[in-house]
Amino acid sequence: MHAGIDFGTSSCSIGVWKDTGPVLLSLDGESDRLTSALYTSRTTLKIEKLDHEELTTRIANEKRRQSIEAQKAQDQGYTHKTPSDAELENIVRGTMRRELEISAKEKFQNQTISEALYVDPEVVFGEAAIKHHIRDPESGYFIKSPKSFLGENLKTSYVQLFSEVVTRILAHIKASAENNTKAGIQDIVLGRPVNFHGTMGERGNRQALGILERSAIAAGFQNIEFVMEPIAAALDYERYLSTDRTVLVLDAGGGTTDCSMVKLGPTYTQTNHRDNSVLGYAGTRIGGIDIDIQLAMQKIMPYFGKNSLLYNDLPIPNTLFWNAIAINDVNAIEHFSSNRTLHEIDVYLSQTEKKKELGRLKKLHLDKLMVRLNRSAELAKIHLSEKDNNIS
Repeated sequence: MHAGIDFGTSSCSIGVWKDTGPVLLSLDGESDRLTSALYTSRTTLKIEKLDHEELTTRIANEKRRQSIEAQKAQDQGYTHKTPSDAELENIVRGTMRRELEISAKEKFQNQTISEALYVDPEVVFGEAAIKHHIRDPESGYFIKSPKSFLGENLKTSYVQLFSEVVTRILAHIKASAENNTKAGIQDIVLGRPVNFHGTMGERGNRQALGILERSAIAAGFQNIEFVMEPIAAALDYERYLSTDRTVLVLDAGGGTTDCSMVKLGPTYTQTNHRDNSVLGYAGTRIGGIDIDIQLAMQKIMPYFGKNSLLYNDLPIPNTLFWNAIAINDVNAIEHFSSNRTLHEIDVYLSQTEKKKELGRLKKLHLDKLMVRLNRSAELAKIHLSEKDNNIS
């Protein structure tokens, strides 16, 4: 069976052709849209068993140390109580167990999302992923809008991470669709923006397409084709045309905004290749997420200390607040989450009267509430866009 997938920045959907037209399939409960989000819990790390060879060595070493201490005590004229062999073994065992517990705890805390995904713990998608993360940000890992990162200048480890995340989401979409249709889906057409969000231009586009194609194959699809998203919209619109037209198609997405000028109509519908009917296209790397970020920056971040002055009348750098909300920027997220940023916040806290506001920023950092804040901005945008009247 063939299908078309819109792997969007904000949400994903999949459609199949039934009778005389495309039909979107349910992906998230009754909804035919799946929020582009993934959550995976941290894997519980078992405390390793005691190494009996090391235990024997440590007991022998401790016996030697006790003998030396006893000899020193005797030479200095006081009594040294030497533990029995059983007591000595219990002491060494207890020490080794505590060391293994500390090691397991450190591994758990330093675990990466890649490690968690490869161990294959509970993975949830869509709105459920958002709810899991908001409920307890510390218990797992969360990625929203992975598509917005695919065209960025990524380190190899991040390319591998986002490839795995995209694979998981596409595999979930495939499984949900096949369960819905009771048939296998091998061939897909994937929508793509004219230009992916990022700073690398055409190199970023090639990187993003490579990640999407490899991930689709890893998810179980056999034949993958790409079509530009505004062109896909134009072809759908063409089904309702009875005369030829030249149409400007505007696609305002979550991560990019694209437009295309296309010749459509009955004359072109039977043409296998539509390259000649596309007069031109262009895309900019600005979308709905950027609106969320700007709304958060201008209207929410002042409550977290933005525009505050230090005692020397210099402002706190805006970069600090931008990094807290730029959820489509890997480097910004990494920088805000670092211990270095926590130190910066503490320094500014000691140098400003706006301690309440900066205290909120510190809590934002410590409790990893950046996604919750951005989600609040997104919901505010949606609420405002649904209102007909101006809201003061």
